[in-house]
Amino acid sequence: MVAEAKSDTIDCTDGRTGLLEAVDRLPDSAFDKSHVIGNWSIRDCLAHIVGWDAWTSNALERSSVGMPLAPLPSEREINEACPADWADRPIPDLISTLRNMRDDMAARISQLTDEERDQPTLLFGDKHISVNQLVDALITHDSEHASQIRSWRKTHGF
Repeated sequence: MVAEAKSDTIDCTDGRTGLLEAVDRLPDSAFDKSHVIGNWSIRDCLAHIVGWDAWTSNALERSSVGMPLAPLPSEREINEACPADWADRPIPDLISTLRNMRDDMAARISQLTDEERDQPTLLFGDKHISVNQLVDALITHDSEHASQIRSWRKTHGF
């Protein structure tokens, strides 16, 4: 999930807007169709994204109060845990959580100085990355999944 830093953006809502537009006006039944993104349903994919947001929000919160950052769980750990955590949540709750988590994240990031956002303080695997790099990766992550969902919608007439 880590990408080369493309920008110095604090607007981590960019990719989220595209993701939410990709699922806009889908019937609830479409969220649970399998094999939209690999074996995942749209619900599974969105829950997976909630997992990344939850870790990022926690890391930013810990950092803001001077606590050490917990290491980022592996991609496999997040991918396996999060869909199960959200399996029974109503779609409106999932969509609301996606919107609110990213808005909260943007607010936290906007409180950081440029220097703080540029410092490679987050541990991702064996590599330290900056908040800006993480934000860019989250935007890319949302955009990639939005594209997959749009392609599925087009193919299946949604």
